[in-house]
Amino acid sequence: MQAKLVAVLPTRVRRNYRGGMLLDRLEGSAGPVDSDRPESWIASTIEAANPGLPPKAAEGLTRIKRADDTETTLAALVASAPAFYLGARHVGTLGTQLGFLAKLLDSSMRLQVQVHPTSAFARESLGAPFGKLEVYYVLAVRDGVEGYLRLGFQRPPGRDRWKRIIEEQDIAAMDACFDRIPVKCGELWIVPGGLPHAIGEGVLMVEVMEPSDLVVRCEFEREGVVVPPAGRFMGRGLNFCLDVFDFGEYPAAEVRRRFCLAPTRLAREAGWIEDRLVGHERTSCFEIRRIQAARRGSWSNDGRCALAIVTRGSGVVAVGDEQVALNFGDSCFIAAASDGLIFSPGAPGAEILLCQPAAPAR
Repeated sequence: MQAKLVAVLPTRVRRNYRGGMLLDRLEGSAGPVDSDRPESWIASTIEAANPGLPPKAAEGLTRIKRADDTETTLAALVASAPAFYLGARHVGTLGTQLGFLAKLLDSSMRLQVQVHPTSAFARESLGAPFGKLEVYYVLAVRDGVEGYLRLGFQRPPGRDRWKRIIEEQDIAAMDACFDRIPVKCGELWIVPGGLPHAIGEGVLMVEVMEPSDLVVRCEFEREGVVVPPAGRFMGRGLNFCLDVFDFGEYPAAEVRRRFCLAPTRLAREAGWIEDRLVGHERTSCFEIRRIQAARRGSWSNDGRCALAIVTRGSGVVAVGDEQVALNFGDSCFIAAASDGLIFSPGAPGAEILLCQPAAPAR
């Protein structure tokens, strides 16, 4: 019998920056530390790209636990019954590709300044089906740290000067192009393809994005962590990668106005609030909803698969006679064949995010 509700296991991935101590704590480690595995890919049917690092089989493919306590990958599970897990219309459009990628990310250092291609650039210039628009939902900021992002050029260098800055690794000149954009818990930020950015140190977040691992990295070394040459320019040259960048000017106030998203209220009842955080007006790849619950309530998945992530408190997710208990940071995968879920909060104020691929065209 196929399970409609599947527990997601920690799936740690190597990256060219350090972090992950808070993820260790969420996973119950006796000795949590920052390391080169600062991300857990909680909804991924694609492998991570780590050029320049020793190959690691199936890295980035989300691990899940079946009802019989055996383990496999989410990719293998959906491939075993695509219409059941993803829905027939989804399969007709995307095959067994999930359609989005979700992570938990915990940084102990500022990430390198980087940029991702837009979907149009990825298709037209890279032959790839997806670019990498990203959405950040801030869960926590480490003690003693003021959370921030770099997002867009506040003082654009222009193409030729930016090329020189990268080639010469003129970090002082690079830093001068950006202001710190403060972030705090509960905020939602969108990072379109083409926009240069960097996540600041000490930030724990849910990251939902188009399903690719395409990145141009502008800093080759930070805090002793070296990005291998193969991991800098998507296997291309710098001149090619300069075409990815949006060299527009984005004053800090405009950055907050344009890229810090306000939720849209969908339902409010006693003890139950549902908001849409990201919809089709922002991306054609995925949707995100948030439920804040003080009582038991139901939610319809509309014939699509979903990922449920507890982002505050704890609770139990149930589909029919199946159920999974989730604490803060835990997640589960819900099959498209489900007819909705029941969420029972462990205490008032519990919160879950529900991420889904965008509804296929009818």
